Amino acid sequence: PATADVGPFYCPGDKTVYIDTDFFQVLVDQFGSSGGPLAQEYVVAHEYGHHVQDLLGDIGRAQQGPQGAEGNSVRTELQADCYAGVWAHYAAITKQQGTDVTFLEPLSDKDIADALSAAQSVGDDRIQKAATGRINPESWTHGSAAQRQHWFTVGYQTGDPNKCDTYRAADLDNG
Repeated sequence: PATADVGPFYCPGDKTVYIDTDFFQVLVDQFGSSGGPLAQEYVVAHEYGHHVQDLLGDIGRAQQGPQGAEGNSVRTELQADCYAGVWAHYAAITKQQGTDVTFLEPLSDKDIADALSAAQSVGDDRIQKAATGRINPESWTHGSAAQRQHWFTVGYQTGDPNKCDTYRAADLDNG
């Protein structure tokens, strides 16, 4: 069992995304996200990004190798952010079967700002600064606010999941 305190998560054991919908209000109230629809959809798409990682055999990499700001845990989370961006790219242009209606309405600059706001609000640096007044990159598990925004943007702008290989990226801030 989990609550909004845990936040959304993907369980590879049963291949299921778990989301306490109260988390979306926590995202606004505690983390300062704008809370728009694409902010919420980003969270869901990020968790399904972990499912993609699981299908590709990459999810276990999070537990391997070094930890901290350059570690595989952070790289795994940033890759899921990138996959969320790829989803947003295609959901806005792909028509539902048998209709002329896309899965998402064309995304406005405000929509993208909402998604970036959510990505930024759950950066390790922002969470640590708010909780302790300090930032300790050695204990990061998800990446900085700027990194999370960067990787979502890479996925959204390119629509190419091959651009999401954070494990090979020499610079997590710029790909």
